Amino acid sequence: MINLEVVEEIITIDGPTSSGKNSVGFLLAKKLGYIYIDTGMIYRAGAFKILQTGISLDDKEKILEIYKNLDVRFEMNRGWKMFLDGEDVTEALHTPEISEVTSKVSAIAEVRTIMKGIQRKLANGGIVMGGRDIGSEIFPESKHKFFLTASVEVRVKRRFEQLQKKDPAVKYEDVLASMMERDKRDSQREASPMRVPKGAVIIDNSNLTIEQTVDQMLKHINA
Repeated sequence: MINLEVVEEIITIDGPTSSGKNSVGFLLAKKLGYIYIDTGMIYRAGAFKILQTGISLDDKEKILEIYKNLDVRFEMNRGWKMFLDGEDVTEALHTPEISEVTSKVSAIAEVRTIMKGIQRKLANGGIVMGGRDIGSEIFPESKHKFFLTASVEVRVKRRFEQLQKKDPAVKYEDVLASMMERDKRDSQREASPMRVPKGAVIIDNSNLTIEQTVDQMLKHINA
């Protein structure tokens, strides 16, 4: 059982793809002097190792072994960074291949159980944690829980612009189809489906900047 005093200093942010969790979470953590943890990147770190080692997605035993032995840490000294096995992998985990593997392995119940343990071990106070089941499954006892959302059109535009910077050939239609499939998979999976956590503050940031979204969150936190 986690110390409730520690949980007091954990802020959870959930929401679908491209709802602004990471940008908002980083800025919120920076303003509070906290560390931001993007749990999706931990899943991606596992997917990265799966692709590196050539493990089949049908080999559940080896997939579970990879997640059991993940060595990750986060830093916010000079911008947000994530380290895997001591190496900075911040910019290496957003390829379409890693996204596809991540989406599939994150639906495996045993992987999510392992991840729950990893995420709770990272809770040492002064943490903003973003994901899809943080307030509902990982830290339901957290005092401050937020659920960010935005229209599909806005989220697809954000994701398309992000991917186009790395690959100018990416097609809007492909990004739309991928996001619709990801939303469906996240909300309908048996293991920890994405949902609004009980007691969470819902913020639709379709027409809000990152700063405006954070300002709304701070008002709730400081109320």
